Amino acid sequence: MLLGITFSPAEDLKRWRNEVGMTTELLSDTDRSVAVAYGAADSKDQERPKRISILVGPDGKVVKTYGTPDAEAHPEEALADLMK
Repeated sequence: MLLGITFSPAEDLKRWRNEVGMTTELLSDTDRSVAVAYGAADSKDQERPKRISILVGPDGKVVKTYGTPDAEAHPEEALADLMK
């Protein structure tokens, strides 16, 4: 399952998903607690999150964190890491 998390309110995310036809689930982290916990923000005062990707294995444990992943190569890289 692929999830996206952003600081935007849920209503904005729903509207944007519908506008662009996105099927990926988008989660709202308006209090920035998830971003801070996973290293996408250094503090809850940070205006924008860092673009990172976190691969979580079937057991719920973090397998790998990718800093600013390459959008084209990232899916194959993440699948390869998941299959290890």
